[in-house]
Amino acid sequence: KLYAMANHNSLQANAQVSLEYFANAYSLATSKSAGVIPQGQAVEISYGARSNDQLLQYYGFVEADNPHDVYLMPALRDWPLEAMEQASGRTVEAGRLEKLARAGLLGSSIVSTDDEDDNHNVNSSSSSKNSSGADKDTISNPLGGVVITRTQGIDPAIRSALRALFSTPTEWEAAGQAVGNFALAVSPENEQAVQVAAKCALEWELQTKPTTLRQDREQLERLTNSGSGGGGGKQNSL
Repeated sequence: KLYAMANHNSLQANAQVSLEYFANAYSLATSKSAGVIPQGQAVEISYGARSNDQLLQYYGFVEADNPHDVYLMPALRDWPLEAMEQASGRTVEAGRLEKLARAGLLGSSIVSTDDEDDNHNVNSSSSSKNSSGADKDTISNPLGGVVITRTQGIDPAIRSALRALFSTPTEWEAAGQAVGNFALAVSPENEQAVQVAAKCALEWELQTKPTTLRQDREQLERLTNSGSGGGGGKQNSL
């Protein structure tokens, strides 16, 4: 199977695999944009918009700087609110958390029995997309964790929630005390506070990890150099 020798590349695939129905076979052909592939250059196809979790589970490798990566933060209700207030210089006014809870933006503290066993699986029975554009088929999210993607960052719905959460009384009144009216930026000062608060939460999450990103990259490089890496240069086997 010649097509099985092609590596995966999310953004710069130079070939594609097609099912030839009447021939009952697959064909591997260079893409029109790639033209003729020079001798010695890897033939690369796209396996689709798959996160590294999916690539590792189904194909046994990860892709460096994968644009389709998805990270699941804890639900907003579990974020370090006091530290975020201190970092942003703003105080969360009374009643704001209740508003977010009624809007379904704080996540859940209860997991149903059916979800408990699948809490860390990459598959979900839902096929809809959340507001970040991430397909919920790719993530199991029974607690309503905050989805972060490479393309959009924090889920836009959560960004709106943070704008409402850290808004001043004046900003809150100007928005009609409605969380939905924070879908767009309300002021440069509010955006700055949200950015700082979100950064604080992300740093808090990183501190829970046993290794740093630098250490992870160094380990991946060691695996690649030891002969465990993929042959395409864009992907690495584990």
